[in-house]
This record gives sequence, structure tokens and C-alpha cells, in this order.
Amino acid sequence: MYKRRQIREAAIQFLYFADLEEGPDANDIQQAFWEIVQENSLRKLTNARVKAVLHIAQGRQSRMAKLALRSPLIQAELKVIDGAANVLAAFKKINKLEGELSSKLDLLKTVSRSKSDDKTIGSHLDDVYTSSQVMVAARREWQYALDDAPFLKNKLETLTANILQLGHVSERLDAMNSTEGLPELKHLNSTQEDILAFRNETTKLIQAVLTNKQTIDARLLDIVENYAPERVAPVDRAILQVGTHEILNCPDIPRAVSINEAIEIAKKFGDTDSPRFINGVLDALK
Repeated sequence: MYKRRQIREAAIQFLYFADLEEGPDANDIQQAFWEIVQENSLRKLTNARVKAVLHIAQGRQSRMAKLALRSPLIQAELKVIDGAANVLAAFKKINKLEGELSSKLDLLKTVSRSKSDDKTIGSHLDDVYTSSQVMVAARREWQYALDDAPFLKNKLETLTANILQLGHVSERLDAMNSTEGLPELKHLNSTQEDILAFRNETTKLIQAVLTNKQTIDARLLDIVENYAPERVAPVDRAILQVGTHEILNCPDIPRAVSINEAIEIAKKFGDTDSPRFINGVLDALK
């Protein structure tokens, strides 16, 4: 869970990033900003998911080998049994889709070991999730086909168990992409939710400052003589804008807290004179 100061710092970084004369509109550069700010967190999350998916998928290898061994004989037998056409079609579909999922897992393993960029790895990971989810409908069709041909259930009991075992692996792959997920994987989903929540909360703060920027800057101009880019360091301007917004528009945040937080951030991002300057300006804000 991200703290309020981290949200303030990210908002200040964005305002600094966007404070360019004759530069692009602030709203137009938010996507680029977030790609920079969250690049490291997203890379770590993607790598963790890939490792977990490939670890889970190890359980498919022996099960797929059994399916491949049984497949030719089962298909040959079903072709000559009356009333088995739907079961045969359902099995062919499962066989094909399970093979596609195996190929996508192999490709994910290959690109994860190469120097592929994060977007490429993320795209292959999404392909695995999608392929695994498609299997849910295919297994349902298999079960419906068996229900309509009860005379085949005993004959295909071992094959059905094999398909069910592969389904258990897919269920765990699906859980990796679920908002709830398995308990042992919940920290990965929680991390993703935290990243999105952090972005949403920071964006709200940024938008609030941008929406009220004229009023904020006007109030600061009353205190700081010649409140202009060439006279006030861009990072100090960003800190003052966030601090002023909180003091003017956030009654739930104590004034002293907003000022103290601004001072601490100035110590981190500003120069040696920034903390005293920030303190003086915000303290004079009425």
C-alpha cells in the first residue's frame, strides 16, 4: 500500500516533468510519465508473474505426454462408434487447444530467457492467460458431449481424468490473472491492485492541481514576488502547487501536515534553500 507522501511525490514529479514553456499540454504526457515512473514496478511484477506461471506449468508436461500417447487410439476408436461424433469433435478441440497452450507456454519461457523487452514478455504472458481461459469452454463442451453419450463414460474414464488434471493446471494459471486468485499468489494480484490504485490516486491529485492551477498560482503570486519560471525553481513550484492545493482545497488534511510534508519533499527534491523557502511561502498562505 502506497503512502500519501509517495502520492504527493509522484504528483510533484509529474508537475515538474510537465512544467515546460511552450511544451506539450500536461494532459497529453501523462501516459509517457506513468511509463517512466512505474516502469521498474511493472517490470518486477511481470517477471514475478512469468516465474509463477512457468512454475505452475511444469505440472502440464507429464499430463500432456499422457494425452499425446492416448490421443491417436482414442480418436481411431471414436470414429467407428455410433453416436460418438460430438465426443470426438470435443476431444479434437481439447487436444488442439491444449497443444496451443503448450506452445504459448514454451514461447513465454523462451522470451523470458532472452533480452526481449517488457512489452513483448507481457504480450506473451497475456497470450498464455487467454489460451488458458479458452480451455474452460472447451472442457465444458467435452463434459456436455459425454453427458449426451453416457455409454462412453466408462470407456473414456481415464481420458477424462487426464483432461481434468490438465484443467487443474489451467485453473491455477487463470488464478494468476484473477482479482482474487489463489491464496499463495494473492500478493501478486495485490501488487497489481496497489500499482493501479497508486496511479489513480496520484492522477486525482494531479488533475485537482491542474484544474485549480490558475487560482493556486494567483495565490502564490500574492506571496512570492515575480512568481515566474525563471525566478522560482521548477521543482519548488511543483511542491508549492501541491501544498497550496491541499491547504486551500483539502480540509481533511491538517494545514500543518501539508506544510511539513512539503518541507520534507523539498529536502529530498530541492536544493539547500528549498525547505526554508517552501516553509515560508506556505506558512504565509491565508
